[in-house]
Amino acid sequence: MNSAPIRKFRIKSPCSTANIGPGFDVLGISLSLYLTIDVTIYDKSSQLPAFKMTYSGEGATDVPLTPEDNLITKTALYVLAANGIFELSANPLHLHVDNPIPLGRGLGSSGAAVVGGVLLGNALGNLKLSHDRLLDYCLMIERHPDNVAAALMGGFVASYLRELEPGVMEHVPSSETLLSHAVEKKEKQEAMPQPPLGIGHYVRLGWSKDIKCIAIIPQFQVATAKARAVLPNQYERKDIVFNFQRLAVLTTALSQTPPDPELIYNAMQDKIHQPYRSTLIPGLPQVLSQVTYKKHDGLLGICLSGAGPTILALATKNFDDIAKAAIDIFKQHGQQCDPKPKYKKSWQYEDACDNVYLYCDPSTSTCQYKGCAHTDYLRGWNISFRAFPERCNGTTFCPDNQSRCTEKVPIGSHCEIQRDDECDTIHSICLNSTCFVKAAPLGGNCGIDITTYITNDATGVEMEQTIIRDNCTDGHYCDNHDSFTCIWSKQNGLPCHQDRECLSGTCSNEGVCVDGPDIFHPIPAWSWGVFALAIVLFILIVLSGLWVLHRYQSKLVHQKRIKFFDDNEAFGKYASLASTNQLSMQQPQGFIYLTTPDYYTSQALSRKKGGAPPPSFASTSSFNNPFAASSVSLSSSSHNNHPS
Repeated sequence: MNSAPIRKFRIKSPCSTANIGPGFDVLGISLSLYLTIDVTIYDKSSQLPAFKMTYSGEGATDVPLTPEDNLITKTALYVLAANGIFELSANPLHLHVDNPIPLGRGLGSSGAAVVGGVLLGNALGNLKLSHDRLLDYCLMIERHPDNVAAALMGGFVASYLRELEPGVMEHVPSSETLLSHAVEKKEKQEAMPQPPLGIGHYVRLGWSKDIKCIAIIPQFQVATAKARAVLPNQYERKDIVFNFQRLAVLTTALSQTPPDPELIYNAMQDKIHQPYRSTLIPGLPQVLSQVTYKKHDGLLGICLSGAGPTILALATKNFDDIAKAAIDIFKQHGQQCDPKPKYKKSWQYEDACDNVYLYCDPSTSTCQYKGCAHTDYLRGWNISFRAFPERCNGTTFCPDNQSRCTEKVPIGSHCEIQRDDECDTIHSICLNSTCFVKAAPLGGNCGIDITTYITNDATGVEMEQTIIRDNCTDGHYCDNHDSFTCIWSKQNGLPCHQDRECLSGTCSNEGVCVDGPDIFHPIPAWSWGVFALAIVLFILIVLSGLWVLHRYQSKLVHQKRIKFFDDNEAFGKYASLASTNQLSMQQPQGFIYLTTPDYYTSQALSRKKGGAPPPSFASTSSFNNPFAASSVSLSSSSHNNHPS
């Protein structure tokens, strides 16, 4: 199997701005922001999918990725079908589209896609069509030449549609149904009619290298069909003449070096489309009238880009200051926004107002100050500028757009993505944007929520993680293929498709329930008994050792006590004998002498057996004894005649 590509190439299609003031449906400028299509074709033996398409950038969550539904691939199919080719490629084909061009903002996003699709069909079919012929194919789909001519040819372009004879377009579908017909013809293997030759004509105009374009892009969309619907069917002659005069001057003035600010600014005025579209873009009249070449050095002219809401400014310097001036005016007049919820790849909510203090109010489609907060901290919020918004209590929740605290919703009601806290009881869960009861039993109705997150690892590489939740009790899972009821989870060894179907929580790559790498292994009951017995034996051994040590210490203390009392008894006998002998010779019987033996005398008495006789005490009147003797006078009736 050979998985190496046999052909790789890249298609780049720029965004564009149209009208440039008075040049309604005539003038277009290609800008340096590109839609890119990376094309990889593999060998048939690679066993890769026949078609794979990935998409990044603007509209990535909404753009269809099938050949029959995506605008780029449908356009390519049309080009191929018109030349007798009924598939994009006979080999496995992989496309990756990256689109940084904002959608619905007047920057030719659809024109860039059509041009990219026509170039893709030309390359895949190896048709080698000329640029003029490629423009014919583009104009069959996008019948306004200003954007597609600029995107295909590049630079500053003026273009027009040729008036065709009625019979030429007789069998050609309208632009609204053309691509659908191309898909049908592909399935039936029938060729599409070729576009007429020379539908549109163009000319490249001069452009001064000193002039740069500034695009101020509000955070809301204006549909081209809606912007055309507000235009009148008839105009006054003076308005037509007004535009013709300025258009003739502008095309030459933009090629002159150095450019003339006064000449260009006045030549970019319009009375055909901008006054009528101002109702769709709050602040537009103020931006066009207040941001002038007299107030801002370097500004040449300012106008609505295409159908809007993007503002195009032409300037030679001070680009940031000019853009800021226009943005500030938009903010003063209630900048409009698209209230449709948007989420990043990580499913973090992204508000159209793109400001920490503002949210997009769906009732007015304008940016307003936030009225509540999810947390006690909002990154970038400065309390010196505006007080911190309210934290909601237990009966209310703060929605993703942080508009204001809202009452919680009952079971079965709509909730925002994975916002369990929006449901009105603690026994509820938000699944697939609907509140369900938690812990549904076997056979109970259930819901399932499958969310794929894109996160980044430490090196910045994107990782895809899928989280699947349902509301069934443990041991069950939600059958989302047939009944949407809770059914038994599967034992190990049974076939499975997802981890949630298995009791172990792990479905192997082979599609079988198995124990996971971190599964908890239960300990047998006998192991617990052995463990408990070991603890008891350890305690008994420790207590026995302490008891033996206690008995040994007690014996030593007992022996010391016996020795102490034996020594005192021996000393007492000796002291009594010595005192009796001395008293009988020198003292009256009414006196008793008390003495305190010294340590050495006590030790001598303890060695009476087999030892030398203890030394005799000195006289009580002698001071050789280091311990002073005390005497107590006792009265005795038998010795009261003796002198004291």
